[in-house]
Amino acid sequence: MSDKKLSKRALAAFALPSAPLLALALPTIVFLPPHYAAHLGLDLGVISAIFLAARSLDIITDPLLGGWQDRTVSRFGRRRLWLLLCTPVLMGFVWLGFSGLGPGSTPLQVAGVTLGLYLAFAAAQIAHLGWAGELRDDYHGRTNVLGAVQIAGAIGSALILLLPGIVRQTGLGDDAAAVRIMGWSIIIALPITVGIALWAVREPAATPQPPLHWRAAFDALGANASLRGVLVPDFLVGVAQGVSGGLFLFYFQSVLGFERESQTLLFLYFVGGLVGVPLWMVLGRAVGKHRALQIAFLFAGVTTPIILFLPPGVFMIAAPLMLVAGLHQSAPTLLLRAMMADVVDEDRLATGAQRSGLFYGLLLTTTKVGQALGPLSYAFLGMFGFQAALGAANTQSALQGLTGMFIGGPVLMYLASVWILRFYKLDEARQKALRAEIDARSAS
Repeated sequence: MSDKKLSKRALAAFALPSAPLLALALPTIVFLPPHYAAHLGLDLGVISAIFLAARSLDIITDPLLGGWQDRTVSRFGRRRLWLLLCTPVLMGFVWLGFSGLGPGSTPLQVAGVTLGLYLAFAAAQIAHLGWAGELRDDYHGRTNVLGAVQIAGAIGSALILLLPGIVRQTGLGDDAAAVRIMGWSIIIALPITVGIALWAVREPAATPQPPLHWRAAFDALGANASLRGVLVPDFLVGVAQGVSGGLFLFYFQSVLGFERESQTLLFLYFVGGLVGVPLWMVLGRAVGKHRALQIAFLFAGVTTPIILFLPPGVFMIAAPLMLVAGLHQSAPTLLLRAMMADVVDEDRLATGAQRSGLFYGLLLTTTKVGQALGPLSYAFLGMFGFQAALGAANTQSALQGLTGMFIGGPVLMYLASVWILRFYKLDEARQKALRAEIDARSAS
């Protein structure tokens, strides 16, 4: 389907569900693990194990969910049906994870809620992304569609991060209250945005795809060089985001002394990401998507170490730096997802099947596995003797260990991604040739 008949209003309506979905992604990395440690009293090692198990399970479930969605047959549309069915399930798990669990909850209860939350979240994301990847069949048009999705997601991410800053800096409540408010905001936004998208945009009937054994999903990874060229940088940036996101509050509160302003600084960081979306869209059109992504990673590799030189407690210096440093963080989500739509074309020409769900499931898998190292880093913090409680007296070695992981780990991942993208070959000319061959086969 081409989106040339899709109005700007319809495209905006289609993008809306990305706001609560991407808004949910951040708190599960940044706020829930510290919340479970400080509010529920769980050991950092236990929390690391729970979130690592959830991410590890995604390796199996995300490609399976994508394959099931590809094979779904419905007059309502396969992506639309899955998005509709996932929404109430996801709302229930958001309530459990952000409000339902309290002090005294057992590790088994927390693990069950976390696994259910991640599973429902993945199913909804794959449905929306698979649908987005099929709305446009040209190289830059896909960037435009996924740019709209990313803008909506960046707005949702920024707004959700604004809430804890308001709660903490106005004295309306503690960190636990901020987590509850974030959860309820997502619960309210999900049915509204999904309903608007389902009403405004129709999904054409799709040819049912043949069943795909789980082994074939991993065979696809080994046989398709372009797929590896998307998934490996996605994994590395997932590691960077997981470590920096998981340690952000600890670093800015314990090392830099922003006990009340850390959430506001995190909000400004993601406002920078929202501002950066049009920049990366324009740059992707000018130099190609993978080249624009290299530039974004280089920018991140330079700006991240500057945080080391922030004077503790000086908000007026930290605020503009976080705004500028955040410019890069929307680029991987936007450009890697647009690149994946091109990879689906390459696979379609090779196999005859359009497996958008499978490939976006693989993309979400690598992101999540990488991000799992964020909670895993808590176990290393424990080895350094770091104490998670706000105001705890941490040793110098504990703070140095926190600093090394928070700054050094992401920088290494960004620079490695720049090097790997040197070998990516699926540019605009190659994608146009693929589409011409696909269209010729369809017409014959």
